[in-house]
Amino acid sequence: MLRVFLGVIFAIAVRPKLMAGPAFAGILRGFLTNVGLQNAHPFYQSIITNSLLPHIDVIATLVVIAESCVAVALITGTATRLAGLVAMFLVTNYMFTKGLWWWNPSSNDGADFMIALALVIGAAGRTWGVDALLAKKWPRVPLW
Repeated sequence: MLRVFLGVIFAIAVRPKLMAGPAFAGILRGFLTNVGLQNAHPFYQSIITNSLLPHIDVIATLVVIAESCVAVALITGTATRLAGLVAMFLVTNYMFTKGLWWWNPSSNDGADFMIALALVIGAAGRTWGVDALLAKKWPRVPLW
């Protein structure tokens, strides 16, 4: 059920971004400028400045696509390990932007990261998920 829980968390998180449409790029720019450049770890501030902000339109689109795919994959149990890895990548970036680490007790991002890690290790989609069917047909593929 952790798989479905984390999938729902991502679905809830991506909904307002989908509703914002193209305006999400401006919202993300404001967040990175006002929060990221103020609170992010020093090494991550340079990533924000040099990589994220100059390509904000592409980054915003990729975030929406990635969060949507993670939500659908985790809820349905399809390619759960891959979805868990993408979730870990996304959550790590969110934490670094806020200046947090995985063990910070005031952040649910750290808990989401650990849940995603457990899903990757445990291949959670093999129980009540599409991965169970895929694993029967292609047992050697590590995505499920």
